[in-house]
Amino acid sequence: MSFLKPKVYVPPPPPVPEEPAQADYEKAAAMAGEAEAQERKKRRGRGSTIVAGSLGETSTSMSGTGGTPTLLG
Repeated sequence: MSFLKPKVYVPPPPPVPEEPAQADYEKAAAMAGEAEAQERKKRRGRGSTIVAGSLGETSTSMSGTGGTPTLLG
């Protein structure tokens, strides 16, 4: 009764993966150090941070509401 069994193509199993290479911890540490140094170069100090304005200022947009400044203006 072979007509009741479906004809299914079964692909061969994939080849066995190669053995992973031993980790080179010295190279990894050097790369991590370089990446950390690049991240530190991108950082800016608090003197270069842009501040929207001091809370004591009054602006024309706030004068109608009479409230304190918010993030939305």
